[in-house]
Amino acid sequence: MSNQLFFLSLADIFSVYPAIFKERSKQLRKTKQIYLPSDEEWQDKRYFMLLEIQRQVNDSADKTISLKDIDKREKPVFDPQRITKILSPSISPNGRKSRALKHCHATTVRIKLKASARWNLPTIANAAKLLKKPPLPVVFQNEHEMRLAYSLIYDVFRYKTVLCNALSDICFFEQERYKKYIADEQRIWLMLFELYDRHFKNRNSEMHAEQAQLYQDAEVAEIAAVLWQHRIRLAASISRMRIAVGALRLSQLLPIHLQNEKVAIAAANPVITGWINPFLVRNKAEADKLLIEMGFTVHGPDDEQPLLEQHCKWDNICPLVISIIPKDRGEFTKSSLMTKHRFIMQDKNFSYGPAIMSKLMDYYELYGDILQTHVDSPRSTAYLAALFYSVNRVNNFYVYGAGANLKEYRRYMETIGVNNIRLFGDAFTSFPMESNRFRNVIGVFATPPNSFSAISDPIDLICSRGGDLSMLEVLTESEVSDDGRQRVGCILEEQLLTLTMSMSRPQIQFVLYQTHSIVNTENEDMVQHVIEVINKLALEKHRHAYKEMKRLEAIAEAEAANIPAAAMSKESPRKKDKLSAEDKRKSQPELTAKPGEPVVPAVQLPRVDSIDLIVTPDIDEFVLDTVPDICINQDNCIQLQSTGSYLSLIRRKSITQLNEKYLIRMAERRGLFGKQERDRSKSRAVKLHEINEPPPPDTAYDNCSASSRSGGQHGLASDH
Repeated sequence: MSNQLFFLSLADIFSVYPAIFKERSKQLRKTKQIYLPSDEEWQDKRYFMLLEIQRQVNDSADKTISLKDIDKREKPVFDPQRITKILSPSISPNGRKSRALKHCHATTVRIKLKASARWNLPTIANAAKLLKKPPLPVVFQNEHEMRLAYSLIYDVFRYKTVLCNALSDICFFEQERYKKYIADEQRIWLMLFELYDRHFKNRNSEMHAEQAQLYQDAEVAEIAAVLWQHRIRLAASISRMRIAVGALRLSQLLPIHLQNEKVAIAAANPVITGWINPFLVRNKAEADKLLIEMGFTVHGPDDEQPLLEQHCKWDNICPLVISIIPKDRGEFTKSSLMTKHRFIMQDKNFSYGPAIMSKLMDYYELYGDILQTHVDSPRSTAYLAALFYSVNRVNNFYVYGAGANLKEYRRYMETIGVNNIRLFGDAFTSFPMESNRFRNVIGVFATPPNSFSAISDPIDLICSRGGDLSMLEVLTESEVSDDGRQRVGCILEEQLLTLTMSMSRPQIQFVLYQTHSIVNTENEDMVQHVIEVINKLALEKHRHAYKEMKRLEAIAEAEAANIPAAAMSKESPRKKDKLSAEDKRKSQPELTAKPGEPVVPAVQLPRVDSIDLIVTPDIDEFVLDTVPDICINQDNCIQLQSTGSYLSLIRRKSITQLNEKYLIRMAERRGLFGKQERDRSKSRAVKLHEINEPPPPDTAYDNCSASSRSGGQHGLASDH
């Protein structure tokens, strides 16, 4: 037993990820379809869409309005004095940040864990009710109580291997009279862990009545009494385990990834972080007034003062986020600030990604719709919607993957006042490439399920999901079983599909990929693999198009050598293309260039003599970009912190901006500014999306994909 625990303490359950990823990536190596921005048909659709908008501009009484202003929505600004000077790459090739103004100061405090028992009787009773199957109803007075109960359950699940070994050592379940408790094993673990937490000592006599009442209500009085009878043998068993491997602390018997006391530290942390809800508190001045009325001293984001009790400070990186140290966490969670949803408690680990995503439309100077692929935390999704509250460039915000929780999430958004979000239960990866559902989406916030191994406070995630015990079990696994390998495979597959399908649509200009994982397989390796696959597919499309063009040219030359053009049938490639080009030109309305606007030719593939010289146009190729520094001081402090998030920004090598210049380029390509010399090969151009390879069979991964996309598995093979 001690040897098993010793080797378990050295185990790294994430070591199996590379092999599983290699296996799954081979199954998904061939993508059914990919559509490219250089596709002539797609460009035509964009052109006609812009042309219709331009007509509205021309008919508008306001002569100062432009193409990009026609759909622009005026939105209120929460904090007009907060300015983050992020230079767009389209303005400055080197400019990812301006010079540092000041250095940021952390809002964290040092935490020392208590040596005495950490869990009180009401918390133990609430945990016992939650672990009963089926669970007993629990009414939490505030969120602080809820967090404490789930923190205790997390620790119980974390130490379950040690607790099981101790029970096995004394042959507990082998005794006939205790076999009835096998079905209630998790509550046996809970009460044994509670005994260990108080060093197997009896409670003070004045607490006996309270214990009896609470344990009776939670239906664990009998279990507690049975374990108390065996306390000496159980204590000796745990001591022998520690002595056998020289463990100074019980946590040293656990696998490496579970040895961190992060949940206990989070539970003891006096700092509460969250964001002010702009749908209910309209501006920063109103928020400051509410906080001052509650007795807090408010500091700005650039204030260098340390965070003290009854002080709060606006965050220097994440807009709307504020850190608070109340006198009593429990009383603060009962305050009107929280009960009326003016302040939404959220760990900063889940704030960095939305904060950066909210700035990318300004960063790339784009207008359009934004899509989030999965819901890992409804509070985090609501935070991004709150940030878009002030972003004029975002028209619509779509969120997919709510699954079976759709009604619950919609009810939550309605409760806290979020009104600029459209939630869907469908999985993002379930839509075919031909779907028009995402036709105006230009940016994707890819948040697929992951291991959540990097988050410092998993209880924040669990509470934001309404208390997900299955997620707690996954986060505390000590070794990878066959079921665990299957689940990991489904998670990696969903990550692959999410990125691949995001980058296979021509309208998508950038993707911000986020995980909360320390595993390279889910992070850098995943991103690099998908970029290589997508860029390779794009190049293959252009090579197929080149081959088809050469084939048609050969047919046309053979016809020209034998038959006069006037005698050709309308079905011949040369005559057919000539007629269609003339009809298209006649059907186009006139469009004049604005004074001072240069007329730039549309992107075309260069004429080459060999297929080996074909290159992918910049508008079709994806590259990794630098994640912009959104801190108000821009001193790269976000890179120096343990954010608990992995963020990767992927964009087109050349961003397509659907504006007046694009409209003029397309009109010039059609010859609306005068007759141009036509390239003979142009008449033989082939639409890239028509040269699709035969779709590969899906049988190797259909069942797993279906399960990973289901709403009920949102936490395990999480759908969001």
